[in-house]
Amino acid sequence: MKEEKKFIQSYISKDDVCVLALSGGPDSMCLLSILLELDIPVVCVHVNHHTRESCERDYLFVRDYLQKQDVPLEYFEIDHYVKGKFTEQEAREFRYERFREVALKYQAKFLLTAHHGDDLTETILMRILRGSTLEGYAGIQRKSLWNDIVVLRPLLTVRKKDIYAYLDERHIPYVEDESNLNDAFLRNRIRHVVLPFLEQENPNYHLKMLQFSEILLESNMLIQEEVKRLRTIIEQKQKINVSAFQKLSLEMKKAYVESYLSDVYKDDIQVISKRHVLLFVQMINNSRSSCMLDFPKQFSLIKQNGWCFLQKKQRIEPYCIKVSKNTILPNGDRLEQVDSYGEKSNFEIHLRSCDIRFPLYLTTRKAGMKMEVKNLHGSKKVNDILIDAHIQQIKKDTIPILVDSEGKVLWILGLKKSKYDLEKDESYDIIYKYIKREGKEI
Repeated sequence: MKEEKKFIQSYISKDDVCVLALSGGPDSMCLLSILLELDIPVVCVHVNHHTRESCERDYLFVRDYLQKQDVPLEYFEIDHYVKGKFTEQEAREFRYERFREVALKYQAKFLLTAHHGDDLTETILMRILRGSTLEGYAGIQRKSLWNDIVVLRPLLTVRKKDIYAYLDERHIPYVEDESNLNDAFLRNRIRHVVLPFLEQENPNYHLKMLQFSEILLESNMLIQEEVKRLRTIIEQKQKINVSAFQKLSLEMKKAYVESYLSDVYKDDIQVISKRHVLLFVQMINNSRSSCMLDFPKQFSLIKQNGWCFLQKKQRIEPYCIKVSKNTILPNGDRLEQVDSYGEKSNFEIHLRSCDIRFPLYLTTRKAGMKMEVKNLHGSKKVNDILIDAHIQQIKKDTIPILVDSEGKVLWILGLKKSKYDLEKDESYDIIYKYIKREGKEI
């Protein structure tokens, strides 16, 4: 472990405090032993995932061992999972949030994890089989930055068998996770079937994989530098200029979109596949000036007015509100009955009581809804009116519509009025004014 010790010492001094993710398994116990041998101050974090009966055994082992070594332990438990069962992504997010808390508490700049060479090989092969980005295919980085914390993985240069040999030589105890033997998991099948084959071909395959990973990361860094430069030119507030984007090469478009999606989705980026990247590029490239596409995690990809962007969907509950003299809408807008003519616009309507049936209602659009448009002979579908007005799909269900008790559409507020709206010099006895919430974009 000489090379691994040098790697640690090149970053961490005896004056630094580091955080170690300690499961009690052979990998993390090996790394703990190295840190203690180097006399580096360490705080250990153990997370009980409650996924198997032996989880409690692992915690007790870690607790007792660290007490003997006089090493601080921060212990956490995952009491429940959002979907009712264990998911690796949720568990990882929980662990890293706890690592961050502990690092802040002890003012530690470094987080160490015990991923080793076999882990790296398994991860690369899994991502090749499942698909990933260029950075994803690189697998696990030996050094990375996460929330201003330097993450080090010193053991990526050693194999699992080297770790066992190290522990046996020094009589260091550890616990085993029995789920590692279950070939129902792809990682375990690769570990038990593929890795022995690779070892026959080249006993140092893990070092070749590490080299492969580093080459990919270096190439990705060059690409990302160029993407970052382009984004400062092409984007404004996470909106992509369509005409500027279309001038890029196809390869750069894909890299650009991957970077953009990574910024939007952050820790949820695993829900994005190559297919999403291609759909994103195709949508910007197509000749349509306005279109929308659903994306994972309640996002909509919107192309409109020369810009393309992702926007979080707003959950709109349908409503039907009886109109009073001052009616407040769910979004804070108001419909106010006024006494005198104020303006000729789509924000004020002038009605005659004998033409309509009371009470009146404010409602959201419904399928097949039609309106007899002012100055247009005949009726038109409300949805077609919204399309003609270039209203984004995501906003169509937010626009309030005034109807009478027979369902006649009188007014699409702020947008279009029906034939029942009267001119200033005509006879009317009801006036409504639409008032947008202060500070809201019209």
